[in-house]
Amino acid sequence: MYYVKELSEWTGVSVRTLHHYDSIGLLPANRSDNGYRYYTDKDLDKLQIILAYKHLGFELQEIKEMFADSKDNQLTHLRRQLQLMHDENRRILTIINTLESTILAKERGISMTSQERFKGLNYDDNEEYKEEAAEKYGKEVIDTAAKKHQGKEQEMTDGFNELFFAFANNHSAGMSPSDAQNIELAKSLHQHIREYSFDCSLEVFESIGLGYVQDERFKKNIDQFGAGTAEYISKAVTAYVKQKQ
Repeated sequence: MYYVKELSEWTGVSVRTLHHYDSIGLLPANRSDNGYRYYTDKDLDKLQIILAYKHLGFELQEIKEMFADSKDNQLTHLRRQLQLMHDENRRILTIINTLESTILAKERGISMTSQERFKGLNYDDNEEYKEEAAEKYGKEVIDTAAKKHQGKEQEMTDGFNELFFAFANNHSAGMSPSDAQNIELAKSLHQHIREYSFDCSLEVFESIGLGYVQDERFKKNIDQFGAGTAEYISKAVTAYVKQKQ
C-alpha cells in the first residue's frame, strides 16, 4: 500500500497531478477505511506506463482510451513503448550527428549540402500550428491526423523533407513549377499528407499549398530548403490541383 505523498516522492509526480489522474479516471486511487487515497503495486505498474506514454507525446485522454479499449497487458504496452523510444532515440542521434557535422564543417570551412544540414530536423513545428489548424479544418480532423502518424513522426518528416528537397532542386535548376516533374511531386505530396495526416481533398490541398506562401511561418520554414521554395511548391500544388479538376 502506497499513500499519495509517498508515491509522489518516489516518482516525482506531484500530489496535484496524481489527484488529477484520479479525478479523470486515468489512475483511480483506492480508499482506505479512514478515507485516505492509496495505491497498489499494480497501480505503480500502470503509472509507469502512463508516464512513458506521456513522455512520448500522447494526450491523457488518448492514454485513458488505450487502457479502456485495449486488452493489452503491461508487457505489451512496455514493448510498444520501448519501440517508440528506440525510434525517438534514432531521431535524436541523427540530429546530434547533424549538429556535430555542421560544427565541424564550420570550423574547417567545409561546405555542406542542404540535405546534410537538415538531416533529422523537422521542416516545421507542428505544435505551433495545431490549434489554428483545428479551427480551420476541425478538431476531429486534426485529432485523427495525430493518431494516424503517432509513432511514425520520423517517417512522415523524412517524406516531407525528401519531397521539399526535390522541389528545391528543380527550382534551382530553373524548372517551371508546372513542369510534369513538379506535378508528379505535388501528387506525391498530396498522397503523403493523406497517408500520414488526413483524407485531404483537392480543395484543402490547394489551401495548404497557398498557406506555404501566405503564412510567413510556413514560408520561412520551407524556404530553409532554398530561397523561394515555398512559393515554388505553392505554384506546383495549384498546377496539380487544376490538372486534377
